[in-house]
Amino acid sequence: MQRLFSMFPSGRPGVALLIMRVALAVMILNGFIGRLEGLSSWWILAAPAALGIAICLGLLTPLVAVLTIVFEVTTWAATGGPIGAVHVCAVLNAVGLALLGPGAYSLDARLFGRRQLILRRPDGSETE
Repeated sequence: MQRLFSMFPSGRPGVALLIMRVALAVMILNGFIGRLEGLSSWWILAAPAALGIAICLGLLTPLVAVLTIVFEVTTWAATGGPIGAVHVCAVLNAVGLALLGPGAYSLDARLFGRRQLILRRPDGSETE
C-alpha cells in the first residue's frame, strides 16, 4: 500500500488534504441523496454513504477516490440530464485526492505511513 503514496504531508498541506477529503465527502453525500431522493430502497444510498465515510476518514484514499469517480460518472449516465457543477467539482476533487494521497491526518497514514526504527546497541544506547 505504501507504493500508492509518495508521502504523507503534515502541517498546512496535510490540513489542506483533510479539507479536500471532507469537502468531497459532503459533495458525495449531498449529490447522491439529491439524485436518488425518489428511490424507495434505502440500501442504494449505502454505497455513497460508505464512500463518503471512507474518504472523510482517509481510508484507502486512492482506491475510494477512483470508486467515487466511477460512481459519479455511472450515476450521471444512468440518470441522464445535465451534470451539475457540484458533480464536476466532486470528480475533479476525487482526481486530485487519487493523485496526491490522503495526507498525514488520515487512517491511511496511521496504517501505512512510514515508521522510524530505533535500534538499541547491546550496551543499551540508542542508534538511529
